[in-house]
Amino acid sequence: MSGTGGAPGADRLLALVVRLLPAGRRDWGRAMRAESLVIETGRERWAHALGCVRVVLVQPSVLRAIGYPVLGVALLAAVLRWSGGIAYAPLRWGVVASVALLLAVAGLGRLPGVLGPVGVGRTARAVRAGGCLLVGGMSAVFASAVGTHGPPDEQARDGVPFVAVLLTSYLVGFLALTAHRTAATGRALATGLDAAFAVAGVWLSLQLAFPPLPANIGGSLLATALAIAVVAVVGAGLRWSSRETLLAGMSVSLLAPLLVFVDVLLLSSYGPAWLIPDLVPAALSPADDLANSRVEIQDPYVAMLLLACLCAVVLTIASIAGRRAAADADTGQ
Repeated sequence: MSGTGGAPGADRLLALVVRLLPAGRRDWGRAMRAESLVIETGRERWAHALGCVRVVLVQPSVLRAIGYPVLGVALLAAVLRWSGGIAYAPLRWGVVASVALLLAVAGLGRLPGVLGPVGVGRTARAVRAGGCLLVGGMSAVFASAVGTHGPPDEQARDGVPFVAVLLTSYLVGFLALTAHRTAATGRALATGLDAAFAVAGVWLSLQLAFPPLPANIGGSLLATALAIAVVAVVGAGLRWSSRETLLAGMSVSLLAPLLVFVDVLLLSSYGPAWLIPDLVPAALSPADDLANSRVEIQDPYVAMLLLACLCAVVLTIASIAGRRAAADADTGQ
């Protein structure tokens, strides 16, 4: 038995799997196929093909290539199953469509273009992974609360689209910030990340030290503005380019408001009663007063979500425009 007649199924399997290899490893894949063709017996060819498949599938690039789509399909299937408990069909399918939109945008981050692929370096990958996890966590929280804040038809018509726009803008912002074409340096990303977490940490410490939670966003806005100013001073002191300083400051303006909102969400939901201001004094009982105040204290901080959305849009535009200007300068246009 010779050539391709031994086990055509094994040959087709190996040809399919070799296509998953990156361009730089295709020669290795062709060598595998050539070696397979000289094996005469079908059993030995299948054993060789399966061994090659195992070696190919454990390559990091291949794991990423097949892992992300499989994860996306699994997440969408999980949402479909979970959302079966939402009785109002338009609301359910609005939630499913929102998750599908986020997964599609995340997929664009892996393709060459405005949002991808991810930039070079561990910092860019870490910021992108953290941003995606943050948006994913916020999506899970909003989805779990859907239908509990107003009539289902109103939520399906207004609430779900509003949240979907916010979450999509954050995801696009994180992807654009960490995309290869944006060319944000690791030090700019790290500085912006540190400053944003410092804002959230200082704000949280002050609320615990001087309760209750403020029913306005003045303090959080001031903390964010001060952090951006500090980043600008650091950039000037280290003689960063204006673009690098801008990207670092914009990353603070995107991430800090989201982290502050997460602080408020956690404190208002699980914090002790002495942290919650009395916002519903006309409630029927102290327990109702506390429960309603926990919900009401979150409303002013929705403005932080809107601020982060605006900053994400500006950041995306700045990333695209800055990269295009640099490309035009390189080509002499």
